[in-house]
Amino acid sequence: EMDHPNVSSFPAPADECRVGEDSPTRILFWPQELKLGSNEKNMTAEAGIAALAITIIAVVYRYSLKKKSNSSGQPSQQKNKTDYIVTKIHNQWYNLTDFDHPGGPVALSLVQRRDGTALFESHHPFTKHKKLMQVLSKYEVPKEEESTYGCQLMDERDDGLVYEWDGIESDEFVSDLKALISEYFGKIAKEESLSKITEATKATLARWALVMTLMISFFGTLPLYIHGNWIFIVLTPVLAWLTIANYWHDATHFALSSDWRVNAFMPYLLPLLSSPSVWYHQHTIGHHAYTNIGHKDPDLAHAPQLMREHKSVRWRSTHSNQAHFLRILLVWSIASGIGLNILSDMRSVVKLTYNNAVPCMQRSRSNLAAHLFGRLFYICVAYVWPFFVFPMWKALIWSFVPNAIFSMCFMLNSQINHMVGPCIDASSKNFYKHQIVTAQNFGNDSRLCYYFSGGLNYQIEHHLFPTINHCHLPALAPGVKRICQKHGVPYNVVSGYKEALVAHLAHTAEMAVRP
Repeated sequence: EMDHPNVSSFPAPADECRVGEDSPTRILFWPQELKLGSNEKNMTAEAGIAALAITIIAVVYRYSLKKKSNSSGQPSQQKNKTDYIVTKIHNQWYNLTDFDHPGGPVALSLVQRRDGTALFESHHPFTKHKKLMQVLSKYEVPKEEESTYGCQLMDERDDGLVYEWDGIESDEFVSDLKALISEYFGKIAKEESLSKITEATKATLARWALVMTLMISFFGTLPLYIHGNWIFIVLTPVLAWLTIANYWHDATHFALSSDWRVNAFMPYLLPLLSSPSVWYHQHTIGHHAYTNIGHKDPDLAHAPQLMREHKSVRWRSTHSNQAHFLRILLVWSIASGIGLNILSDMRSVVKLTYNNAVPCMQRSRSNLAAHLFGRLFYICVAYVWPFFVFPMWKALIWSFVPNAIFSMCFMLNSQINHMVGPCIDASSKNFYKHQIVTAQNFGNDSRLCYYFSGGLNYQIEHHLFPTINHCHLPALAPGVKRICQKHGVPYNVVSGYKEALVAHLAHTAEMAVRP
């Protein structure tokens, strides 16, 4: 019988993991004596921006989602082979076009014409492997019909051979991990009378309260930010980051709600970090499935001309100064706004590949138009509008500084999780062990680290169970650590931001040296 940790020995989850506990974040209310919008021109501009934003969000969301396939059991009428949602799992092709997946059309689109084995395994931790394969068997494509349904990988290198999947369902280490989460969430589901155990893994009411508080606080700062109040040139982007970190990331992992529509819509509400559709390619399909694997993890090659963080990136003379403070400051300042939102995004549209690591499907005309419209709107909201409101000198500051602050918040909380010495070259043929040895936790005893990172400081647990909301990860971490100790799997954790940042900078300096 498996020797897995007793859930009753776990420490209590973080504050927001239980309904009824006080949230450390409170809503910001503006004093009545601040007469916002007294200038009619600014009032009109604010109303126009708000109305335009709502319209664009609705349009981009509508055309960025594929139409939900029918579930009648009858073959769908397709125009061409590429319209079929086919995927290769454990070396077998499946036609999921008519599968009414609980994750909705977004979840199915992630595996279209790809080897979906890694995503399939990591996104179904609660269902017995035998049952999963029984469900899939209904959609199996016979060998002789593969050409009919266009069963061809977008990238032939996507062969699924990175990991060894044979026997994974009976692996003792994997079984211990799954028993851990099944016991923990099974207990919650029973206490709260939930119909499905997966419902217990999503955001709690307290987590939603935190997210709503942060959203109200962020939107509440916008009038003064638009009016040019200097305090809000810092406060507004920091609140934007806190809001994004505590809900956006979870939504793109189907971890915010058990309703796929909520998970699909919420990222389009504040697409400040990246276009959601492109983020799915970069983060979910590429980074999470193939963490720190050269030419498969797109996060290893975001700016290869300026930074070299992995041996798969060819050394250039420009890398010799990459550890210099000014170089890091420059890259971190533009990584999100210029990098993710514009350059990497547009390259993926033109080249149909994200950082030459993740192939992208050709967009339909309506989808492409909506996507480009959304990106243009982002550029206007992030960079252009100050030039219509402020003098040139102030417009330049307002156009650069807030975006730089937001970007640096993102880089601080993303680079220290994987791009450090112990993780960067680690690997394992066991998918679950690979997720652990290539990740690093930080500040697990620090509320600052937890809330400011949105739970990214529990990176190991997040990579093991991406569909579980971050608010549950503090409760699972001790059990995961004990299982790792039992099976001799390295569990990387440091004390907080300072130690993690020092380790990352040391790695950056090491990679600056010519091999």
